[in-house]
Amino acid sequence: MGFLTKEWTPTLTEKETVLFDLKGYILFPAVLSEDEMAPIKAQCEKLRTDKASLPPEARCLPGGPASVLIDHPAIMRVLHTIIDDETEKIRLEGAFLSYRFKGDNHRGWTPHAGGKSVNPNYSYQYHDGRIYSGMTRVVWELNGVEKGKGGTAFIPGSHKSNYRKKLPLLDDSDSEVWDTYGCPPGSLLVFSEAVRHTSCVWTQDEPRMALFYAYNHINVRHHKPGFTDDMLGSLSPEHRRFFSEVYHPQFDGDEWKRRLNRS
Repeated sequence: MGFLTKEWTPTLTEKETVLFDLKGYILFPAVLSEDEMAPIKAQCEKLRTDKASLPPEARCLPGGPASVLIDHPAIMRVLHTIIDDETEKIRLEGAFLSYRFKGDNHRGWTPHAGGKSVNPNYSYQYHDGRIYSGMTRVVWELNGVEKGKGGTAFIPGSHKSNYRKKLPLLDDSDSEVWDTYGCPPGSLLVFSEAVRHTSCVWTQDEPRMALFYAYNHINVRHHKPGFTDDMLGSLSPEHRRFFSEVYHPQFDGDEWKRRLNRS
């Protein structure tokens, strides 16, 4: 499947970068067309109702039709701006489907994360003119989201808070610091795990169908590996490179040998 609905710049624009740095998250409305979403939504329905009817590789996300989203240009331009400008240094380390009906409490209102941290999985840094984000959540909203009716909520800017342990003082849903979003089907939400965020009760009639992907730098890992051999074996080489083992790229092949010879 090709993605022809929009031309994307290789990295975030200056305005988009400033916005992400300011808030800790960014929304891109209607990235995917209905035709692009159709096979992915069909897979999601099967994952919910009849998983065994799917081919083995499609039973584990991000395999099957959902694999085309792994390196979608709309997300790669974000990751190249906030994780690393080299694709080989970006890992996809977790993926799951959130499918929720009206009234579904799921995890309910459970604010977590936020504040400055030295943990490499949650650290958000700015140094020498660029952002260095730890784990980055990518949410593909395959159905529309009505603002205030169940989308993920955030405390904007909390990824930079100096009072990390005091943020629970603001956790009341009516504390007036929380923000959320509305968006049409096929929208893309990206947020730093360092920003304080929470799931919400889903209150709109149309169910939520959202794919959550977690990206990180090749140096670190947050999630335990949960991908199947069938899924990994079905991927193209371009997609498989997002599932490398954790390591420091300075030790790669010829470059490492040159370093040894100089020592």
